[in-house]
Amino acid sequence: MEKQIAIIHAYINAYNNFDISGMIENMQPDIIFENYDSEKRTLSTKGIEEFETQAKKAATLFSMRNQQIKGILKNDAENKFEVSIIYKGIFAVDITETLKKGTEITLEGKSIFYFCNQKINKIIDKS
Repeated sequence: MEKQIAIIHAYINAYNNFDISGMIENMQPDIIFENYDSEKRTLSTKGIEEFETQAKKAATLFSMRNQQIKGILKNDAENKFEVSIIYKGIFAVDITETLKKGTEITLEGKSIFYFCNQKINKIIDKS
C-alpha cells in the first residue's frame, strides 16, 4: 500500500511540474485514462502513447497547474485509491470567451487510481 501511495504522490508531483515522463513512469503500457465533468465522460485514452499525447496537449493549456491532495481512501476489494483533490490552474491560452489566457480556476474533485503489479493501470478523474 505504501508503494502505491508513493507512486500517486510522484504522479501528482510530476503533473504539477509539467513532467510528462514522470507522469508515465509508473504506468502499465495499456493504461486507461478517463475524465469526467459532472458525471459526463469528456475524455478517454487507452495505452501509454495515447495518454502521453493527451498529457502533452493538456500541458500547453496551462501556465500553472497544481493538484493538492486532501485525502486518500484505499479500497482493497478493487485495488484502487480514491484521491480527493483541490485543483488550481491558470490558462496559458484562450479556451472560451469567458476562460481566457490568465484566468485562474479552482476545482474540487477526485482522481481514482487502479493498480496492477505495482503500476497504475487506470486513472479516472472526476470534477
